[in-house]
Amino acid sequence: MDLPIITTCEAEACAYNRDRTCHAGAITVGDTVRPHCDTFVEVGAKGGIATETGRVGACKVAGCRHNHDLECQAEGITVGYVKNEVDCLTYAPR
Repeated sequence: MDLPIITTCEAEACAYNRDRTCHAGAITVGDTVRPHCDTFVEVGAKGGIATETGRVGACKVAGCRHNHDLECQAEGITVGYVKNEVDCLTYAPR
């Protein structure tokens, strides 16, 4: 199974973000209710793999229609802001 790609990330303050592209090997999305990007981190240095585009490793939002057995089944996701929180904007309720 190929992990879903992060097509765009608007969280430019994140250490894994370069030019609106995520470079984390695999992010984790959510708690059991909200689709937060749990991998978002603000630090002075940039991280991740500069030549790779980030992917979704796990999703903990049980109420999302893309979530099957804690794995995201969307082709790709967009990460951005909802009320100053960094969330998966591809989230869709069941």
